[in-house]
Amino acid sequence: MIASTPSLLLGPAVHYDGILSRAMGAAADRVGRDGVGFLAVLRAGDPRAHSAFRYALAQEFCRYVSRLGSTFRAVYVYGSTVDGRTRPSSDVDIIAWVFRKSDTVESLLLRLNHLLTQGYRALTGCQCLQQLFDIHLVDDEDVEFGRAYGAVVRSVWTAPLCLWRR
Repeated sequence: MIASTPSLLLGPAVHYDGILSRAMGAAADRVGRDGVGFLAVLRAGDPRAHSAFRYALAQEFCRYVSRLGSTFRAVYVYGSTVDGRTRPSSDVDIIAWVFRKSDTVESLLLRLNHLLTQGYRALTGCQCLQQLFDIHLVDDEDVEFGRAYGAVVRSVWTAPLCLWRR
């Protein structure tokens, strides 16, 4: 187990047999390596491995939030994770479009991010990463009026990739 937590929502999701493990397996398949070989190139700082791992982590993030009920409308990834410019210290840029922003949702995502960051550091040995995900919550009004990261959702310049939509 990566970290203990009192939350039943978060506990099982961040075990090595959870989000991190599934993402690592998918990324290893993507770059044509077995788990041990993939972990070795990841720890060596291989940009292709880090790009594949971060994309797989974004997909697992989507799988997780899709099971949280009707709070989430869509999840987008953008930045270095999409265009393959990742480094060991790169975060995964996420826009989570929710029906209504709330402190509860924000707190849950912050805790998930914290636990996954701890697990990522332990797995890769990369202590320089401050947080694994850079998550921005947007609601319907943000997207409709192009406010803050709601503008990025419709941007032709940034072109975020929609990984999941309700």
